[in-house]
Amino acid sequence: MSACKNVLMQDVRSALCQWANRMTPSHSIGITSNVSSFSTRSKFSRVLRPQQQQQQQQRRPYSGVPTRAVAAAFVVKKDDCLWTPLAHRHYLHTDTSTLPLDDEGQPSVPTKRPLIRYTPPGPPPANQKHQTLTLYTITPIPESKLEDLREELFLQLVQYDITGRIYLAKDGINLHVCTPLQHAESLRVSLQNLVLDRFGKGPDGAIWNVSCDQPGERVFKKLKVAVKKQLVVDGRMGQWSIEDSEAPQYLEPEEFHSRLDQVGDKALLIDMRNHFENEVGSFKTAVKMDCITFKENMDLLDELLEGRDKSKEVLMVCTGGIRCSVSGRYLRQKGFEDVKMLKGGITSYGRYVKSKPELKSHFLGKNFTFDGRRGERITDDVISSCHQCNVPHDNITNCANTRCHALFIQCPSCSQKWHNTCGPECHHAIETGSGPATTKPYDYHAQVRPGSLLATDVSKAA
Repeated sequence: MSACKNVLMQDVRSALCQWANRMTPSHSIGITSNVSSFSTRSKFSRVLRPQQQQQQQQRRPYSGVPTRAVAAAFVVKKDDCLWTPLAHRHYLHTDTSTLPLDDEGQPSVPTKRPLIRYTPPGPPPANQKHQTLTLYTITPIPESKLEDLREELFLQLVQYDITGRIYLAKDGINLHVCTPLQHAESLRVSLQNLVLDRFGKGPDGAIWNVSCDQPGERVFKKLKVAVKKQLVVDGRMGQWSIEDSEAPQYLEPEEFHSRLDQVGDKALLIDMRNHFENEVGSFKTAVKMDCITFKENMDLLDELLEGRDKSKEVLMVCTGGIRCSVSGRYLRQKGFEDVKMLKGGITSYGRYVKSKPELKSHFLGKNFTFDGRRGERITDDVISSCHQCNVPHDNITNCANTRCHALFIQCPSCSQKWHNTCGPECHHAIETGSGPATTKPYDYHAQVRPGSLLATDVSKAA
């Protein structure tokens, strides 16, 4: 075991020396030894202990390589980017002729690379405005290209202090990010060059979307770029192929609004979002799904449409459009002939009705968002109630007890009374640092469906 560890250390140090010796201090972009802006997660990412890192730094004559970068084996430069593949150590000295070949006939390493994230070093300037935007496109991306694309995107966007989530899969890209306003165009150009020009836009096109809200605060804490097995997890891997399906008909917000004016409540309008999303805002005549995952949503969709005439019109909506693009294709492959969806989702519809104050919106309330805002207001209507006292309210928050992290609706009065927690147990945990709520295991299902439990607990404590 000791011998193997020494060999591993030598391999890592050798690789670091080869790349780090090419660096100069002028090329670094704001990574310092006391700022942990970059992180990787790998079973080998902690090979170098803090004391060993310090000794190693003192022995080496080169400069410009921060302690954190050495520990994580990750270095960023303005004109060049270096990645030390710790998780690939078994292949550093392997005969490449024995490795499988990618689409271009080149040897490929089957090991998944470590997760990489970027956290901005400190808050942005007080006067800096950020814009929240999304992009998705359903287009084939060779699996052999995904990891390289992930690193290219990460290293390009981190230069602009962009935060958010970017998911890549063999069937396309889906991103939800927040960018400083002055870098919005640079972000668009980078995505155009790295993704759209290289892999195409697919038959659905590239769906860009900008928040209904005016540019404001940063709504994500970090940047994460990840490779997924599916662009949207539908629980049907291997049962149908998104690449071999036809796209639904996309209606622009103006067309969708006119269509709802025409059909009223006679058409089947399906809201493809989770229950906690449609609780605070929805289209008046929409069928709302009581689910907490997209997989559950797809199961309910099958039940809802079982036995339905496949020539009849089906209208679909969701937050930004991607869930409708996937489920719409699924329905088309199942033989439904007239599937229409709102292009750009509720976000684009919200921008449309806000730009036309003379129109009466078919959507009421807030559009839930998966970022720090927890929603963007479309109309002044409040269609939900506080989960703790039942007064009309629609601000969604998370319990301050991070062991709980329940997602629930809380009015200002209850927030003050319970110190931003979901009830007595978590309030006690926050106040005293003790109690069962400090050690309870994380449960996603309980987090996103606490509803009646909150009201029950609070009423008992009152």
